[in-house]
Amino acid sequence: MPDSPELPGSHEPVSRTPDPRTPRAEPAAAPPAVPGPDRVELRVHGVSGGQAEELLDVEPAMRVGGDRLAGFFRWRRERDTETVPGVRREIFAWGNLTSGSSSRAFWLLLLPFMMVNVAYWMRPGRMDREQTGVRRAAGTAYGAGVRLLALSLTALITLAAAGVGMDLVGWQCAGQGQECVQARPWLAFLASASSPLSVPGWGLVVGAVLPAAVVAVLWRLSRRTAADYEVVTGSVPPEHTEDAPLSHPDFWRNSEIMARLRSAHIAVAVGTVAVLLLVPPLRYDLSARGGGALTDPGAWWFGLVLAVLLGAVAATSTASVLVPGADPRWNARADRFCQILRDAMLVLVAVVAVYTVWPRPGWEASGRLPGSGTVLNSLFAVQGALVLVLLVAALVLFSVDRPHERTAMRGLAGPSTAALGALLGGGFSAALVYQGALWLSGCGSVSTPETDCLALSPPTAYSWLQLAFAFEAVIVLVVVAVLALRLRGAVRAELPEVTSLYSRSVRDRRTWEIARARAAGQMTEVLPKVLGALLLPVVPLVGLALYSALTGNLVAAPVDAPTVVAGEFRGVAQSALDLLVGVGSILGGACLVALVWIGRSAYRDRPTRQAVGAVWDVGTFWPRVAHPLAPPSYAERAVPQLAARVAWMAREGAAVVLSGHSQGSVLAAATVWQLPGDCRGRISLVTHGSPLDRLYARYFPAYFGPASFSDLAERVSAWRNLWRVTDAIAGPVRRMGPEGRGEAVVEQAEPLPDPRCYDAPPGEARRPEVLGHSYYTSDPAYAQALCEVMPTPPGAGNG
Repeated sequence: MPDSPELPGSHEPVSRTPDPRTPRAEPAAAPPAVPGPDRVELRVHGVSGGQAEELLDVEPAMRVGGDRLAGFFRWRRERDTETVPGVRREIFAWGNLTSGSSSRAFWLLLLPFMMVNVAYWMRPGRMDREQTGVRRAAGTAYGAGVRLLALSLTALITLAAAGVGMDLVGWQCAGQGQECVQARPWLAFLASASSPLSVPGWGLVVGAVLPAAVVAVLWRLSRRTAADYEVVTGSVPPEHTEDAPLSHPDFWRNSEIMARLRSAHIAVAVGTVAVLLLVPPLRYDLSARGGGALTDPGAWWFGLVLAVLLGAVAATSTASVLVPGADPRWNARADRFCQILRDAMLVLVAVVAVYTVWPRPGWEASGRLPGSGTVLNSLFAVQGALVLVLLVAALVLFSVDRPHERTAMRGLAGPSTAALGALLGGGFSAALVYQGALWLSGCGSVSTPETDCLALSPPTAYSWLQLAFAFEAVIVLVVVAVLALRLRGAVRAELPEVTSLYSRSVRDRRTWEIARARAAGQMTEVLPKVLGALLLPVVPLVGLALYSALTGNLVAAPVDAPTVVAGEFRGVAQSALDLLVGVGSILGGACLVALVWIGRSAYRDRPTRQAVGAVWDVGTFWPRVAHPLAPPSYAERAVPQLAARVAWMAREGAAVVLSGHSQGSVLAAATVWQLPGDCRGRISLVTHGSPLDRLYARYFPAYFGPASFSDLAERVSAWRNLWRVTDAIAGPVRRMGPEGRGEAVVEQAEPLPDPRCYDAPPGEARRPEVLGHSYYTSDPAYAQALCEVMPTPPGAGNG
């Protein structure tokens, strides 16, 4: 094999370096172990995790050559279980927090809730206590806007369930009598004239069982996960600084805030069901009060009293989510107050149900459920206005604070994520109602029902969401095509660098493989542009919602061609709109079916369950301070557990190296920020494949960035960061320069070579794979970094 050149950061020829994926036959060379106090390498794994034995690398059989398909093995010796001689290895396995239980796979259905909750933490402003004037107003508006948008999503999913149970089944289908019985015989108890439940009031109450069940499931899930993830934090608080918001002692204590928000969300969700139960009978009572058609002529004023009470409790519950949770004493009082509001709403919905089933001779169900369209249109208008509030607040915060120059989308990543979450929630809701209407009616189309099927009519606003879903699918196809072309150009741009590093011909397929891996590692930089492209359907929807709010009526459904399109082109436009709405309905239904299928697969298959859980490892790092019904934050349990363990070992005299890979590096950094001051100088940090700077600092600039990373470096005795150009997630970590001026790159600014050798190493018949984001701990540079950062325990001699 010809000689190979040296790569930057390596002191030996790359052709002689073993494959990093092959476990080393001997531990890395290191100074002799220091007798006396303990030395610990505490590893924190990344997304999707694995078995503890695999993560610790302690299986009896050890591969010394080959790969997973065909390799060479030997019995493991005791010293092979140590990265550095004399340093014992521990692993913190947190994967079951996100992928352990089979039921957690169904958290995919809560994706819109999670996106809005994450958007709360993506604000571009600094989190200090000296906010005044414009900064304070913009920060307050941003937090309030996200929480109100989260509350609207809870109401939206409740409306979707009510749209199927109360509108389509309990009102429209039951109102068609024998036609409904013939199409769906199992609904005879609602539609048959001989059934005591065939009156509109009882039909609505029976239909309300579906949204009530959805609310109950969300309520139960949120309460159970809150209990599972709650831990007792340490008695010694960490050193809190303004540059490191994650060092606040109460940052991971979120139980009281979440309980208060949960009570408010449940109150609003139950209130949404109560409004849909109250409006139809109240409307009939008001219209019939002059004709003497009521059994009780005074019932209309009782309905008005219920409406006023519902409005007052709902408005108070909505206002309660705007209260910040800075004072624990206020949180306890607010929690009790919100529980009272929630219980009052439960009592009110029971009273409203009695009012709804009260006998009303001559009351018949016809058309759409009264009030459902108005509530839905008003909700969309509120969401559109909130998106605009978030955009303005983010722009103001970014212009005033200027967090750092690498902030994604100039501070608009948070509002963009919130808008996409709202769009996704609306798309799922529309798909649920439309597919429910198609199934109940037996028609091939909702807009053009056949003569032998039921004529069911979902609200008009859902048509626009289906149209937006179809446009979104087209945008996704265009984005994929553009990214493919961009990747192709990036591969060609990397070829000169690869040929220079390895002194190989550009005609060799191996050169192209390495260049493709390096180019793919840079594709993360286009995420802001992709996010911006996906937002295009949101713009007309926001305009439509605001037009509806200002004029009092919604633009005609897209199934009716606009009047501005005249002549022969109107037929073409009509056909195109019908096609897009149909495609959007199919795509939305397919997404829901796909999520259910993934959930079923995850229930029976652990690897699939782990893969599904990995989706949440990034999105559920942050506490649920915006949407309490979102998937739980694993960091609320993982960080206090890690901090307690590390602090105990440090106080026992051990020298600890926190080693975090990928998302585990974020947990490791959060742990260091939560350590008490007496642990300084006893803890060091190694991050590898870390998204701290490349993703978190760009998309969460208020909590991560050069200033916070400088603070982090001061809390540990040493810090090394390992990354590769082929890693699409990791990158160098930047911190503030001397005296806070400019930015500098933390240790290990040069990337690790990947692959370390172009040709097959000695004793192997295959070229090593490009590792990208994996197998950092098997790279020789990892053991070297571990030796460099290992702190000296108190009382230890010099080795």
